[in-house]
Amino acid sequence: MELATAPLTEAWVRTACRPLEAARHPILAQRTRREIYDDGRWMAPGGLLLAERLADALQLQPGDRVLDLGCGRGQSTVFFATRCGVDVISLDLWIPASERLAAAAMAGVADRVTALQGDIARGVPVEAGSLDAIVCLQAFHCFGTARWLLRYLTSLLKPGGRLAIAQGCFRQEIEDLPPLFRATDGWNAEYAKYHSAGWWQRHFEANGALTVRVAMEIPDGDVLWEDDVLYRGDRAGWSPQFLERSGWLIRQIVHGRTAEPSLTHCLVMGEKPTGLRADGSGWAKCGDPS
Repeated sequence: MELATAPLTEAWVRTACRPLEAARHPILAQRTRREIYDDGRWMAPGGLLLAERLADALQLQPGDRVLDLGCGRGQSTVFFATRCGVDVISLDLWIPASERLAAAAMAGVADRVTALQGDIARGVPVEAGSLDAIVCLQAFHCFGTARWLLRYLTSLLKPGGRLAIAQGCFRQEIEDLPPLFRATDGWNAEYAKYHSAGWWQRHFEANGALTVRVAMEIPDGDVLWEDDVLYRGDRAGWSPQFLERSGWLIRQIVHGRTAEPSLTHCLVMGEKPTGLRADGSGWAKCGDPS
């Protein structure tokens, strides 16, 4: 039977989707799945597993000043503040700053968090050359394909500062999406802005004058999608409503096991060269990532 029309049942999904193995991801033994996935409120796969990956790659030090872009309800902000002891500027367009401040207070790190609500396209009240790192989980594709934005974000970093993203992506570049990927439940999947780790590397280097230190598919990046389906299915009791509402995405995820495009996750980290000044002079000429 065609994948696009195959009836979805709990048994079918459990057979098609793989759970993450705790032996490969230590955080699974340290926190409950409810904590990792923010009690189901995290809007995309990965949860704190992606935050942990970013923290390990960045090697943040206590007292570092970090901008957390598109941070949603602030779970990643709290994680960086508690795990790394850094000061975090938490920015999101949709979730009120008060909600993120409350989460930081509950975790005992309110003094390390500055919560802002707004659109990065309008800028942030941060001085040029003042940030040690900028991080973004599962949101950079929404705005980060704009060339000017990378130049702006680079200007906020200190020399040697780093910009790092952990991002849902396609394993390979794709020109024409198959019909299966054109159907959703009305949610804007923004697949036109999904790219491979190699594309993001070229984009960083061409438009942000960043030296890319890491550009990789995250280990089990595809399984993150599948594990998220299993978690949400368990949480919903595998109700017919859940299967109907999520069927389009489940089919897209399973499609990638045997055909292109394959949904996975990448981690890309670029470093601002020490020769660049805060005002941007000396940057490389802007160009296409292709």
